[in-house]
Amino acid sequence: MRRTTLLGRATSAMTAIVCVLALGACGAGEQTTESGPVDEAGVQQARDMIAEHTTRPTELNVTEPVGRPIPPGKSVDFISCAAADCNQIAGFLQDSVEKLGWTLNVINTDGSPESQQQAFAQVVRNKSVGAIYIAIDRTVYERYLPELQANGTWLVSACSDDEVGDGVDYTICTPDQQKAAGELMAAYLVEESGGTANAVYFNVPAFVNLSKMQDEFLATMQRLCASCGTDTQDIPVTALGNAVPQQIVGYLRAHPEVDHVALSIDSLAAGLPAALKAAGLDHVKIVGEGGGDTTWQYIRTGDQLASVPSPFVETYLAGLDSIVRNVTGAPQVPSELPRFWVVTPDNVDQTDPKVNGATPVVAGSDTMFQQLWEGN
Repeated sequence: MRRTTLLGRATSAMTAIVCVLALGACGAGEQTTESGPVDEAGVQQARDMIAEHTTRPTELNVTEPVGRPIPPGKSVDFISCAAADCNQIAGFLQDSVEKLGWTLNVINTDGSPESQQQAFAQVVRNKSVGAIYIAIDRTVYERYLPELQANGTWLVSACSDDEVGDGVDYTICTPDQQKAAGELMAAYLVEESGGTANAVYFNVPAFVNLSKMQDEFLATMQRLCASCGTDTQDIPVTALGNAVPQQIVGYLRAHPEVDHVALSIDSLAAGLPAALKAAGLDHVKIVGEGGGDTTWQYIRTGDQLASVPSPFVETYLAGLDSIVRNVTGAPQVPSELPRFWVVTPDNVDQTDPKVNGATPVVAGSDTMFQQLWEGN
């Protein structure tokens, strides 16, 4: 069984593009070959871990009501992104903001630094009470921080590696908070394969909040199944929606020993099962992180093994909650995500109902947040 140890990862967009164009040449370091018996103890640990995480969480981490009157007529800015998921986020944020008697300003970007800078310039002009942004590098917006602070705009960083301080007021969906998803993805592969998986992990380095998810995936595979094969590949954000399935198929053709694919975001799988079947690679099994209607359908039809849903709803409503608490003068609460769970064919029907098309990790979490704000 081959095991590849990752020594380094391309981080620049240019290097990542080269890796995608020449799949199999990048994304991994020194390769060594190992073989050995199945680690039965590791498989049992994986089995126990998955059994604990296939039950859907029922409670939020945030339980303290705001407890103070919320003034009407405020506005909040949401700097969106080019991914389809961002449209869903804007939708359920819009619903919650309107229930507060406030207005949400959705500022779209195409993911380029130029469009992101323009978005922050708009936030400065809007002088809203708060702004939420997704995975934007601090160097892009740093020059606007003095004006945002002068305007009293509470700045929420979602799904980035920013830290609180120096103009950033609240962070959620951080790399440390996300890493447990990588552990669960690895554990599922070990359990499902009985300790014989040969896996490749596809990462999108532009989403820096996912960085420790990959690290945790690799560490868990090594801990639970040292003889399992592992490799990593990087997909540049510019390639999303542009023949990613063909790129994954290209890698698999060059590495016929690989039988499992782990995806840092499930949207990479859009069209992948059909591409695998067309290439005669339908024996390759898929796990991912993120979720969504396409993913749930793939799991129902057997085209994907499992997924660890991303807490989209809880992430952005927690960010909105922090803005509400700042406006009202209520004490802030710790930034936490709900416990992760694993969606499999056995529990995929639990992914209903939705919140504006998004699957919450905690069913009814939007209503729970509303109750925190209304319980004055």
